[in-house]
Order: sequence, then structure tokens, then C-alpha cells
Amino acid sequence: MCFDYHNVPTTVFTPIEYGCCGYSEEMAKEKFGEEVVVYHSRFTPLEYTVARRKPDIDSCYAKVIFVGDNSRPKDLRVIGIHYLGPNAGEVTQGFGLALKLKAKMSDLTSLVGIHPTTAEVFTFPSMQLKTDAPLVAGGC
Repeated sequence: MCFDYHNVPTTVFTPIEYGCCGYSEEMAKEKFGEEVVVYHSRFTPLEYTVARRKPDIDSCYAKVIFVGDNSRPKDLRVIGIHYLGPNAGEVTQGFGLALKLKAKMSDLTSLVGIHPTTAEVFTFPSMQLKTDAPLVAGGC
């Protein structure tokens, strides 16, 4: 059996957890150049609002890195995911499969997210194309 050691889901269990799988934005741009497209989102998890917890930062963060022709966004292929928030290990483990199966943006957007969970951020209703403009927190 041959393992793909590049797309191994990884989590750092710090007070606000970080999980990633696949390429970082910088590595992707180095390898694929102009074909890299990044979507990202800030969000506040339900458990922060229910517990009236005031986090030290405004919100949590999710980023999906794609490669492909941005004029056909549904065909962009997932090459990296990054998540900063609660339960990062659980979220990263599940969406790591998207990289393994060479999922496209259309695969993520056609997935019905479980509401209210933090993982639903990757099903895209609140994701924004990364530009130089400030990122505003999304949510329902």
C-alpha cells in the first residue's frame, strides 16, 4: 500500500485549534503560480455565542486553496484546506478526504452542511474569494 504523505491531515491542539491538509497558500503559488485561487471565511462558532464567550480574536477562520481556471469556479480542484477554530481535528480529518479524492469546488458546494456546526463553513455559503479587501465575518 502506498501512502500520500503530502496530504496528511494535521492538527495543532492549542487553545484555539489549527488544522490543515495539503498545500499552504504560499506553497501552492510557488508550484502552480497564477492558477491558484483562494476562498476564505471568518466565522463565530455557536459554542462561543451560546456560552457568551468573548474570544480574544474576532472570530475563527477557514481557507480553501484551489487550482484551476477561475473563470470556471465549479471546476477548481481542492489542493489545501486550513481551519482555525474549535474541533479542528474533527473538521480537518473529514475534509482531508476532499484532497485525497481530488474534489472540486462543485463537490464542496453541493454538500449540505450540518447546521449549526463549524465544519459547514467549508460548504461555502459564506466563503469569499480572497482579495486585498478586508474579510468580513460570515454566518447565518
